[in-house]
Amino acid sequence: MTKLIADKAVLIYPEFDTQDTFWSYATSLKMYTQASEFGLPKRLLPPLGLMGLFNHLKPYYQSLSLVDKNIDPRPLKELINDADHVYIGGMLAQQQSLLQLAKEVKQAGKCLIVGGTAITLQSPLMNIADYLIEHEAEGVIDDLLQGLIQGNAKKYYKGHFVAPEQFFQPDYASINMQNYVHMAVQISRGCPENCEFCDIPYRFGKAYRVTPFEKTAESFRQMNQLGWTGQVFVVDDNFIANPRKAIDVLKNLYKIGEEIGYHHPKYTELTLRLADNTPVMKSLRYWYHKAHFINGFYGVETPNKASLLETKKHQNLRGEKSLAEKLHFISEQTGTGVMMGMIYGFDHDTDASANEFIKFVNATHAPIVMAGLLNALPYTGLMTRLETEGRAIQSTSGNNSDGVINFIPNHFSVQQAEQNYLHILEEIYHPEAYFKRVLRHLALIDPDLQSDYRSGNKKLGHLVKILSKKHALIYWRYLPSAMAIAKKRCGSNKAGYAAILAEYFSLCGQYTHFSAQICVQRKQIARRDYAEHQQFSWLETQRNVQEVQ
Repeated sequence: MTKLIADKAVLIYPEFDTQDTFWSYATSLKMYTQASEFGLPKRLLPPLGLMGLFNHLKPYYQSLSLVDKNIDPRPLKELINDADHVYIGGMLAQQQSLLQLAKEVKQAGKCLIVGGTAITLQSPLMNIADYLIEHEAEGVIDDLLQGLIQGNAKKYYKGHFVAPEQFFQPDYASINMQNYVHMAVQISRGCPENCEFCDIPYRFGKAYRVTPFEKTAESFRQMNQLGWTGQVFVVDDNFIANPRKAIDVLKNLYKIGEEIGYHHPKYTELTLRLADNTPVMKSLRYWYHKAHFINGFYGVETPNKASLLETKKHQNLRGEKSLAEKLHFISEQTGTGVMMGMIYGFDHDTDASANEFIKFVNATHAPIVMAGLLNALPYTGLMTRLETEGRAIQSTSGNNSDGVINFIPNHFSVQQAEQNYLHILEEIYHPEAYFKRVLRHLALIDPDLQSDYRSGNKKLGHLVKILSKKHALIYWRYLPSAMAIAKKRCGSNKAGYAAILAEYFSLCGQYTHFSAQICVQRKQIARRDYAEHQQFSWLETQRNVQEVQ
């Protein structure tokens, strides 16, 4: 029997340092959805990592509570008043909030344990927290807990890559699911690719580690038992990192859906290898559809082949199909939508590349495009190279859509990079460009994948708001075209027709947020003061140095 450490622990999920991010959907959620239980807008996703820690800590405390500060505005002092221990976990994009919360916890005289990807030996949290865990917590958390019981816990623990049997099992009852738009589950960790800008191989390894089937099944069973019928984000680093194992995962997900009597609509992150013309990928595409994936996020990055080679994104250059053809083929074969991650600021990018970027995006059928400036993250090949060259100028915020580049670009200045980025956003989210992509998307997705999920949503309040509030004239303008596509594709299939239109209105609602994001970026970039070194490209800087010498 596990020995209790103390009476109560409170787990705190920090606010994101800014709500004005691409993925927050803050504007749309505030405008179109009912507020959360505490009056703040709902959030897109729950704190999955802390939900797993909550489950793991149950044998060690008499009571536990999990607080998401993005949802709960109550004063921290009130929330932790009766806590013996306070656990805080957060990411790089939450580091300022995490730091402030940590100070408040210690001012309240509480024992503080922190973890997450924001933790390093160089973090100021080393001087605040009582105990810290860096990297994967599952492999060292029990050492810390036993140390707390015995009174000899170390201040700092560095985790390691653990066996998937050790992955935390989230407890969905630890949160109020109605505070969130989507749920989340993690099935695998790790990615074998070598993208220079990505920190995943360092943080989670190259091996494809898969959660045991029964743990995944339990997550979906619990979500189903608690009444969740909405979308589920499979938060894997690269869902098809090992294609043969991924097929087994998909077969298991289909089996789970059959067992519980409901196939949750899912989306995930994966690579353009899904478009490869091989028997394995053909089978993977089949099961991807069968397991009810309705969307996928693909790291396309750039149409500039030299930049793809530069950043070692070789998987995007496989085969004879162009990038746009691969995206179209994936949707055509699977019936799923495609979202794109795009990056501007590679060494082979120029001012002209911005227009190539825009032209490429607007020729695709991907409505949702997360465009960001390249940033050098800690523990990446990119950061190592830029530091060696003397080009790194500041740490990254962890928000890859904040319009900031944290190094001196090769062919243009920091100032010009950020101006070009704003131009990209304005052009790919111009109403005409965006809704042309939306209509192409509606013509490709499989309505039967979404009809059960969409038909379960009988609430019309959000629809009235979409068609009567901001940008409503734009949404009315393209509605007849969306209806024509639904009619042509679905005929008398009322559920399919409704699913196509529901997808259209969802993308209208998301456009409201993207439009607001552009306004935020425009204001922020207009207010920036650029130092002298931020007004020259790296090549110009080197030429100036040579002339002085």
